[in-house]
Amino acid sequence: MNDKAEKVYGEAFFELCLEETPDKLKDIFEELASLQAVFDDNPELVKIMDTPTITAEEKLSLIKDIVKSGNVSEYSGNLLCILAERGRFGCYNGIVKNFRAKYNEHFRIAEIVVTTSAPLTAELREKITKRMSEVTGKTVSIREKVDEGIIGGIVIDYGSTRYDGSVKARLNAIRNELGSIIA
Repeated sequence: MNDKAEKVYGEAFFELCLEETPDKLKDIFEELASLQAVFDDNPELVKIMDTPTITAEEKLSLIKDIVKSGNVSEYSGNLLCILAERGRFGCYNGIVKNFRAKYNEHFRIAEIVVTTSAPLTAELREKITKRMSEVTGKTVSIREKVDEGIIGGIVIDYGSTRYDGSVKARLNAIRNELGSIIA
């Protein structure tokens, strides 16, 4: 939506939480992710919060219900209220993304996405974590994806870097090599 606003809100909210409640930073981080999942599952709720014909009082009342029923912290609840009041509720996912970036930077966490054709075994997950920790110099957090289309092997995405050891990539490389020889 508005990248600059998302960055400003996300970073400012992280700094506030770091300053006010450093011992609850992880809890707030997890809470933001849980709320994001709720909003992703209920896109109509986000539309309602950004609808100008619905009064601020109605929006705040809805947020208070969400806060009560979801056992949401005061800090996260206040963030939701501010976003609703300022018509920036649609920026929530971007705000969480920027908060996550600051959180990961602060705690030296490298988020990687591991794609395989079948779920990872505990042994392989441990090997990947150890190796990527050596590569990045950070604690590694793995998000797993299963994609049968890669046929076999593994694809690791870290930031803008991709390590592609999939069978599909190897077959494509062979096809390209053979195509250049034959052509």
